[in-house]
Amino acid sequence: MSRPLIGVPGMWSSSVHGLRFDGVAVAAQVLRCIDRAGGEPVVMFPGSAEAAAAQLARFDGVALPGGADVAPALYGAEPDEHHWPADYDGQDAFEAGIMAGCLEGGVPLLAICRGLQLLNVSRGGTLVQHLDPGPVRHKDAVHAVAVSPDSLLAATVRAAELEVSSYHHQAVGALGEGLRVTAAAPDGVVEALELPGSPVLAVQWHPEDTAAASPADHALFAWVVGAARQRRDAVPAGGLAGAGAR
Repeated sequence: MSRPLIGVPGMWSSSVHGLRFDGVAVAAQVLRCIDRAGGEPVVMFPGSAEAAAAQLARFDGVALPGGADVAPALYGAEPDEHHWPADYDGQDAFEAGIMAGCLEGGVPLLAICRGLQLLNVSRGGTLVQHLDPGPVRHKDAVHAVAVSPDSLLAATVRAAELEVSSYHHQAVGALGEGLRVTAAAPDGVVEALELPGSPVLAVQWHPEDTAAASPADHALFAWVVGAARQRRDAVPAGGLAGAGAR
């Protein structure tokens, strides 16, 4: 049977090494992790003229990777001096549309770093625009994370505590509607979110950094691939659009 197709939204970049013009980038490690977990990663073009629902009809699952800061205007704030905007003005809307389509259609979604932050904002939450230096280093660091019991995350990683690879300067502020915090750093920074009743796992860290050696981080990619396969195989050929029947 064919491998589940996992859509990976690309980030429009004004400069890509080796290209004369702008390009679309996805971290190769994210693609490798999906491949290693048994899925087939496919980059999604942020400038597509298709609606999110039409794009999602091709995919069995989605992995939303890290990237630039979410626009503060989306949560009622002004950018501060640390703001790192996306090169493409439509990046947030593109990814938010893909995320909304996943939630509406029950498409399994793994959201990483920026993906977690956009999930929170899309549910009416806010972000801390910049983390002041404190007891836990979050940018370009490895630190501990405590996992909540009786959560999808705990069932997936099979651990109560993890050491994670972290690279972010922003964090969840006010929690978005319906979301549950399922992991936190020792300083209280939110490290994972879930939406009960939906096939969604969102983590603030970068599991792609260490998944080759970390069973827990590999398990996150195995989860989205496995959930995508189950969803595809549960729908008969000719069934619902977006089920991944090909």
